[in-house]
Parts: sequence; C-alpha cells; structure tokens
Amino acid sequence: MTGKIGQIKTSVQDARSGKLVFLSHCILNQNACVRGLASQPAVIREMVDLALANDVAMYQMPCPEVTYLGSMRWGQVKKMYATPMFRRHCRRIAEQICDQIQTYRDNDHQVLGIVLRDGSPTCGLKCAAVEADSEQIWGGMVWHANPLQRFGATEGVYTEALKAELQDRAIEDIRWFSLPEVPEAGSLPEALQQIASAFREGAAR
Repeated sequence: MTGKIGQIKTSVQDARSGKLVFLSHCILNQNACVRGLASQPAVIREMVDLALANDVAMYQMPCPEVTYLGSMRWGQVKKMYATPMFRRHCRRIAEQICDQIQTYRDNDHQVLGIVLRDGSPTCGLKCAAVEADSEQIWGGMVWHANPLQRFGATEGVYTEALKAELQDRAIEDIRWFSLPEVPEAGSLPEALQQIASAFREGAAR
C-alpha cells in the first residue's frame, strides 16, 4: 500500500509475456484428429516451437467434433455438420472462446491471432472438406457411402460460428491464420511464415 490512506496502488509483476494465440484443439492434441489424419504423434511441433521461441502462450480451443461426436467419429464433410444442432454446439463453444478473448484483451494482454485448420469441415479457414459430388445424398450405412470429397473454398462450421460471435461483440481486429490438415489443403511452411510475421509484429509493440 502506498500513498494516502484509503488509496491502494498495486504494482504486481511476474514473468508473463502478455502475448497469446488461440489454437484449434488438434494442433496441441493430435489424438483428437479423425483416425488417419494425425500427421504427428502428439502436437504440431512446428507451431509449438514457433510460439515458444516468441514467448507466445497457447490457448487450446475445444474441438467441436470431439465434444459432439467423440474420438471414434467418422470423417465427414461440411454439409453433414451443417445442422441446426451442431451449429448451436459450435456457437456455445464460440461464446466461451470469445469470453476468454475479451477478458484477456480487457486486461492488457495481446491476442496475436486465432489459428485454425484448413481442410477441416469445422475449423477450416480458407478451405473445408466438402462433397465431391454436390448431388450426392448423404446418409445411410457407412459401408454404402461414397467417400469422395474435395476441399472447397469455404469456411468450416465452427469458424463461421466463431466469426459471427466476434462480430456480434464488435471485435473486428483479430488476425486469422490456419495450418493445413493435409498437403492438399495448403502449405505448412507458408502458413508458419505468416504466423511468424504476426508474432514478430506483436513483439515490436
């Protein structure tokens, strides 16, 4: 306590950098991926190394797919996830994440961006898994299903919910990034270069 009686002035310091990035769940937990899609044993190491090298904390967002269908789910396309029920589930997660973004920013932390997963039907930013044949009827027994898909230039279902929630709160200066789930969805080195540039800009502030 310093100054006059009744006036309290605090000056608490610790080792935090005050910088953080919000990450799609599977970047820090490859076990959450649909079976056959995990590209590394545990984490996307390049992303983790990049964040640690720049003293950027990592906030792991919940996986909309795992929290809705579990870890033994089948791979699906955006049309299959674009139901009112799943959209409501994504919006609930988005509300919680935006609460966290808002409270960190209100307390002088830098949220340097949100990193999603291109190719994902839920977390895609530049592209998401969509049906190869738009006339295909989805449903029925899985062994009768046509597994063909492509990556369309559309956002995932969760990405849409997260952007809508941020817009509702008039938070418009968040930077968006993405790492590809598979090579067909983009270049990992190029994606990391973009994120690294944002981290350097954050360090200069």
